[in-house]
Amino acid sequence: MAGGAQALVQQAEAKLKGGFFAFLSGPKFDEASDLYQQAANQYKLAKDWQEAANCFVQCAYCAKQSGSQNDEANYYQEAGSVLKKISSLQAAEQYEKAITILSAGGRFQQAGKLLMQVAELYESERLDHKEVKDFYKRASEMFELVDHGKSDFTKCNLKVAEYSAKDGELKEAIQIFEAEGEKALQSSLLQYGAKDHFLRAGLLHLVVGDSVTVNIAVEKYGSLDPRFASSREGELLAGLAEAFGASDSDMFVEKLHDYDQVTPLDAWKTEFLVKVKEAMSGGGGLESDGFDLS
Repeated sequence: MAGGAQALVQQAEAKLKGGFFAFLSGPKFDEASDLYQQAANQYKLAKDWQEAANCFVQCAYCAKQSGSQNDEANYYQEAGSVLKKISSLQAAEQYEKAITILSAGGRFQQAGKLLMQVAELYESERLDHKEVKDFYKRASEMFELVDHGKSDFTKCNLKVAEYSAKDGELKEAIQIFEAEGEKALQSSLLQYGAKDHFLRAGLLHLVVGDSVTVNIAVEKYGSLDPRFASSREGELLAGLAEAFGASDSDMFVEKLHDYDQVTPLDAWKTEFLVKVKEAMSGGGGLESDGFDLS
């Protein structure tokens, strides 16, 4: 199979070089591209991802010479998709070429999708979270430019907030969570998600360590959303704020235990709750009967 692919590549290269009459007709980019595509598919069947990607890159070159930016971007995307199987960094390099073409052509939705795809790829492989955040931020900026990309914008924007908090940029993260919470309240479909955005913002206020600001935030969220105070998220945040203000570690853990029994706390919330607990008690993990947040 690989031999057949190599033969197709050789035929494609010949089309690009031309023969004796090349000075009359010039390279045959369309024909070469068709042959490179056939070779790429052969290499994919043989699971030779690097060679398949090389063929798609050649297809992109042919498309560029033919003046087809759409096809050029698509081929770079194809190259990135096969390279994902062997190297996220190599895949991102090809995706970036497609993103540059798409954004220059005003295809912001597609560029945003690719940026989000790279962010999710890096995230799944636990690569440098600053790079993950950068890709999510760039994706959100693309989605913000199109009317039908608002849900993707929110998804990426919340990811930016999560990673900003991890980087210690708490003010930026709080602003994003609060803004997304207020925005969610304006939609009948999204309004019930507002309480989680407010809870996460509130937890970061606790990390900052100003009990007065925390209490102000609790009141603010309750005024923005009358249902927040009586929700499980609202009751948890109010309880944690009370325990924090009183420097009562036992109450803090008890409130978390009661909440966690019904709704298990996710890893992101746990990470910042541990920081708050450590600040209150001077160190140590957050533990209680039946659950462990250390």
